Amino acid sequence: MQAVQEHTDAPSPRERILAAARKIFLDGPPEHATMDAVAQQAGMSKKTIYREFKSQLELLGALLAENVADMGQFPPPKSSADIELELYGMLVRMVTHFTSPRSMALVRLLISEVRRYPELLNASKPKGFPREILADWLGSSVVRAKFQIEDPEDAAAMLLGMVMQDSGFRLMMVSTATMPPHLIETRARRAVSIFLKGVKK
Repeated sequence: MQAVQEHTDAPSPRERILAAARKIFLDGPPEHATMDAVAQQAGMSKKTIYREFKSQLELLGALLAENVADMGQFPPPKSSADIELELYGMLVRMVTHFTSPRSMALVRLLISEVRRYPELLNASKPKGFPREILADWLGSSVVRAKFQIEDPEDAAAMLLGMVMQDSGFRLMMVSTATMPPHLIETRARRAVSIFLKGVKK
């Protein structure tokens, strides 16, 4: 009788690079965020890294796409949905995700790269950014049947701004700054209540 040999697939070079980049760019101090450090962490040469990613910018873009995907899905509400409760849950989840230490570390890195790569300002964002998701949700037929929302994109920006308020600037400038869960929840509840009262049919 032949023994069945168990084996696990080894991570691809791309996966190893991304894992190393997460460790260096998102978990380590900003001054150590270099391609040399990523290469050392991944146990490979920079030449190998540049075969997978043409530049540091492209590698950061891959991390950004991963970060956006990690937030998960937000399907449009069903006709029986409690719009206020669902909208509150969405805002809490979105703001919690994008103000996490790893997300903010990535934002700070991308901002620091604008000088070297001005094209970042005009680069298209990965699908699934909070404002885009929220705008689609607010523009869904179920929400529009109950509420008068003229411009879902403006409404999404306003709602996210009401929750973030002045915290965004501090989070970008101070690496140890955080947005406590109770603050996110309180602001989200208030923002949803004020917003829905203003657009109710």
